[in-house]
Amino acid sequence: MKNVKLYQEFVNEENIDEAMVQVAGKNKPSGAQVLAMLIVKYLDDNLIMPSNANKKAITEEIKQLIMDSTY
Repeated sequence: MKNVKLYQEFVNEENIDEAMVQVAGKNKPSGAQVLAMLIVKYLDDNLIMPSNANKKAITEEIKQLIMDSTY
């Protein structure tokens, strides 16, 4: 069986170009949370997000958008 790293194992690694999470199902909020965190990190790393942005609030907004947009 193929070993798959958990999200926590990737946190300190560099050059993560893609992420895959389960968004639907009983763990939908945690999958949406991980995906939202990765989106905010991408925006921040690429200087798309203003430095004074409330990243926690933006992450929550994106998480809610993901949950509302998936089934």
